[in-house]
Amino acid sequence: MNDYQYANQVDRQLKELSDLDRLWFAHFGTSWEVALRVVSVIAAALGLWFYDGALTGPIWAVIYLGGLAMSYYTLQPSDQHHPLAWSIGIGSHVFMALGFAWLPLYLISTDDMVLNFCGFFGMVGLGAFNLFREEPPDIVQPLDIVIAWAAIAIIAYQFLPEAPSFAAQAVMGFLCLITGGYYSVALWTTRSIRRDVRKAAERTQEEREMEAIGRLTGGIAHDFNNILTALHGNLELYAVVPEGPEQDALVDEARAASVRATALVSQLLAYGRRAPLEARILDANAVIDELCTLAQRLLPAGVQLECRMTDAASYVLADAKGLNSALLNLILNANDALEGHGSIVLAVDVMHGPAPEARSKFAVSQDNAHLCFSVADDGPGMAPDVQQRAMEPFFTTKPIGKGSGLGLSMALGFAKQSGGALRIKTGQNGTTVALHLPMSDGPDTDGHGI
Repeated sequence: MNDYQYANQVDRQLKELSDLDRLWFAHFGTSWEVALRVVSVIAAALGLWFYDGALTGPIWAVIYLGGLAMSYYTLQPSDQHHPLAWSIGIGSHVFMALGFAWLPLYLISTDDMVLNFCGFFGMVGLGAFNLFREEPPDIVQPLDIVIAWAAIAIIAYQFLPEAPSFAAQAVMGFLCLITGGYYSVALWTTRSIRRDVRKAAERTQEEREMEAIGRLTGGIAHDFNNILTALHGNLELYAVVPEGPEQDALVDEARAASVRATALVSQLLAYGRRAPLEARILDANAVIDELCTLAQRLLPAGVQLECRMTDAASYVLADAKGLNSALLNLILNANDALEGHGSIVLAVDVMHGPAPEARSKFAVSQDNAHLCFSVADDGPGMAPDVQQRAMEPFFTTKPIGKGSGLGLSMALGFAKQSGGALRIKTGQNGTTVALHLPMSDGPDTDGHGI
């Protein structure tokens, strides 16, 4: 399991994992730490071998690495519900812990000052590992404390008799007790705090999810209620209004309401990245040119629209309707920000390198370039709190009934589903929303989507 998979597992809440999984994460959760541990054990074994010529170091390394390999597999059994799975997992953990601690304790008990020094640092390394590793099951904590006290007892047995006086022995014994007690409390407290922090983060995440669900359902209910009210009202009037132009107008109103419902569903699907898209190679300049013509008819006289294209022909890999809808939403949002006066720049630029935060595997450009469609206005810009929430579904600063709050979120969903990204840059001089999309090297000559 790599670091990315590990992070995803942890994000699913540690409390939902089995005790064997938690113990596995405690030993193997971070690949670089495991690699560093293995290299350190091998280096220590070889160093000890070169120092005294004995095979004690290599034998210790073989025992520990064998226990490490055994734990890797026994802590992830094919059947975690097997009656012996937990016993075997705990047994392999104890074997590995004692297998590591054995050599430092042995070195501390020798009469060689150099080996004593190395043994002390070996125990310090074990203590640091126990303090900072991922949170293991509760049953492991007493085992770690017992091993620490066993090491302290061996150290006391080795050095206390050599003290020159009873007072010195008392001081050394007191230091051993203080060290053991402090380590035990630190181990217990550290893991307890980390567990509390994790639970608090889980509660915060759950609260945010519930808040988002509330906004989503509230927004859907509000918009669909307006649509259903229009449908229901026009159909009721249709039954009592005599045939003629007035009745035809009611049918048109009902039809328009159904179109709004269809558009709302499409926006929700786009936000959730569930709308079916047909990615094709499109002429980016042609997309801008056509959209510029359409947008100029929609914008008020006080808003000037400037369109900028690339110098050479450029091609984007995207769904045509989705791209036009996303860009048109960005233009209309910019127009709302200007409140009838100002300018908007619709542009497309060739950007070198992969799009930020994008899944660039969908790009087919040989030089790893991508296209950036941007809509910039010279309005007042967004406040920091508004920018932070701008792409949330149904979040809007417009008055009730003036906007659904799905424009930016729909564009974001389209960008991600297309393998691109959406970014917002705002300030006192205006706001720029950039839609990064994969780029193709040439036109779709066979006339088929890809």
